[in-house]
Amino acid sequence: MGTLFSSSLFPFSFFAVTGLVIVYFILRFDKMQRKKLREILLETEDVQPLFMQKNTGEKLHALKKICREDTGKHIEVAKKLELIVADYDKGNISLPDYNNRLNNLLAMVA
Repeated sequence: MGTLFSSSLFPFSFFAVTGLVIVYFILRFDKMQRKKLREILLETEDVQPLFMQKNTGEKLHALKKICREDTGKHIEVAKKLELIVADYDKGNISLPDYNNRLNNLLAMVA
């Protein structure tokens, strides 16, 4: 029995088996994480980007504040804003397109 522990084959085989077990658990954990990630991506596929929604809300608030003023240019912007908001509420335009249109309106009044 003493020769088993003193031979050079035992440390090599011990570390090889230990390494294989560690690699097995790493690959198993990776597979579980990939499965969870796929499930999360499928669940959140139709969710709008949160930061874009927040940014769009801020732009809309700024435009509504500007439209309360009584100048000729602002009345035109207010009419366009109503059309854009109505299109978005009906689902005719996507959030990125809605955001871009609000950018254009902000550029008009700036």
